[in-house]
Amino acid sequence: MKAQTRSRYGVRYSNPSLNVLYRHQNKILVGHNRSRRLDLATNLVKSHFQTASLWRLVVLRRPTSHLCEPVVDCMMDRVKITFKTERPFTGRIFVKGMVDKDQCVDSYQTNSKTSVQFEMVNGQCNMRRSRKVGPEQRGVEQSITVIVSFHNIFITKVDRAYRCTCFYMEADRVVTNRFDVSMLPTTDLVDTARMPTCSYSVRKDSIDGPLVKYARVGEPVFHVWKCDSDMFGMLVHSCFVDDGNGEDRQEIINANGCSVENVLVPDLIYNHENNVAYSEVNVFKIADKATTYFQCAVSTCMISEGMCAGKTPPRCGSLPDVRLKRHATIPAIVESNGTRKDDPFTMDISADKIFVLDLDEADEKRNLQKAREAAELEAVLLQAPQKVCFSQQTVSLLTVLMAFSTCVVAASALGFWWRRGGWAPKTI
Repeated sequence: MKAQTRSRYGVRYSNPSLNVLYRHQNKILVGHNRSRRLDLATNLVKSHFQTASLWRLVVLRRPTSHLCEPVVDCMMDRVKITFKTERPFTGRIFVKGMVDKDQCVDSYQTNSKTSVQFEMVNGQCNMRRSRKVGPEQRGVEQSITVIVSFHNIFITKVDRAYRCTCFYMEADRVVTNRFDVSMLPTTDLVDTARMPTCSYSVRKDSIDGPLVKYARVGEPVFHVWKCDSDMFGMLVHSCFVDDGNGEDRQEIINANGCSVENVLVPDLIYNHENNVAYSEVNVFKIADKATTYFQCAVSTCMISEGMCAGKTPPRCGSLPDVRLKRHATIPAIVESNGTRKDDPFTMDISADKIFVLDLDEADEKRNLQKAREAAELEAVLLQAPQKVCFSQQTVSLLTVLMAFSTCVVAASALGFWWRRGGWAPKTI
């Protein structure tokens, strides 16, 4: 035991609280001999330390929210996230919506370190990939949502969710060729056209209507693609729909920009400038899934340079030679892993996730709303069966009419009394 010195009570400890405890015990044990007091003091100190150790053990096992800001390392083929905690982390880390996939979950039950790492291979575990061709950002963006759970089964209030994004910048490539000719000096005038920013949205009532976040099966909506530049045309192609977690991924528009199934998504309609496209779609969903997620590729071309001729709008039809011609015009370049090779004029855009109600769920919701309204109306009628409600304008009109009627009656009474000689003096 550390640092004990003699005092007039016999023992002095470096911890002030132990000196207080010992002095208190020494006052109680007046009359005992010196050796007896030393033994009792030693037992008291041992008891104190055992209680403190048990309290620290409870703290170590209790889940803690003291999680430092994680560090994301964007590697060539994977994403590594490092988490640091004040105490050893014994929970689990998983990708949102992928907890049932072994490759997307890591458990740290036996971990004894305060720093843990979670790695994911690019493209796995529903990692969202989108290509950016904006004026300031040109490259590929990988994003994923990671859940840090301090419990191995349940989600609690101390858990944290992080949206991790890696952006792989595309390097500028310059091709030069030396050609020296003794001629007049020339001045280079260079102008760089800003690449357009394109968006994909699902709207209600019209292409400029409100955004759709909740819908029911069969409800008509508009899928709208827009680019904010009149200098560029666009072609919407390679569209897919899934349940929001990367499951049941289905193609709805092929690489040529034509609909795979017109029953689900009719062929797109383009405006004259080819920078806006839309399609009126009846809402559909994947069986037994609550959400739908749409993602498309948009290829742009400069109108003034004639790059859009024969490319957009697409010529979709039943003739095989037309499809073959379109395929030759804009080929679908696909790598061995199923992803499209990077095209400097192609970007990936997605619409917001939509929650879709089944037919019976929508009917039940409508019927429940009607029943609730009927019950509220019936309650009002039962509470006030004798009352009749009028609008404010009606009450004002009735008040004016009643005042006018009162004035007419009073004037008529005075006139009748006057004609009867009501004002003539009486004689005796």
